[in-house]
Amino acid sequence: MHNLSTDTNIPKLLKDVGLRVTPQREAILNFLIHYEGHATVDDIYQAVHPTFPGLSVSTIYNTMKHFGELGLVKEITFGDAASRFDVNVQPHHHLVCKHCGKLIDFYLPQPPNFALPPDASGFEVEDYHLEVKGTCRECRDKERNEQTQ
Repeated sequence: MHNLSTDTNIPKLLKDVGLRVTPQREAILNFLIHYEGHATVDDIYQAVHPTFPGLSVSTIYNTMKHFGELGLVKEITFGDAASRFDVNVQPHHHLVCKHCGKLIDFYLPQPPNFALPPDASGFEVEDYHLEVKGTCRECRDKERNEQTQ
């Protein structure tokens, strides 16, 4: 598990996880580190495509899968929506705005006690992710402004 930040030495990190350092991989990680939020493959593509026009969406998706396997990013999927990628790989959860799709990280001080159903006998919880849906401040403010007009 790696915590990426703006002072991460990307070439060293890539070498440390056994990857060859390429300008494309550096550009993708640099974008993710500086991106405010949880990027989709399309977000990454739009950002790096001007510099690397030969880089395909498929290559970016495969790179992100590989980064995920190495613990550099965490893939987040919500229903049928596009996968998003998070450089915060520490255990955390998400508030999800049901209007704009914005994700906000939040933390619980300790794992909750799960009351598993009787038919889950023998099930061992290895990981969990809590998704809390609601309306973000920006969408609430927008709704209020539309109602007062």
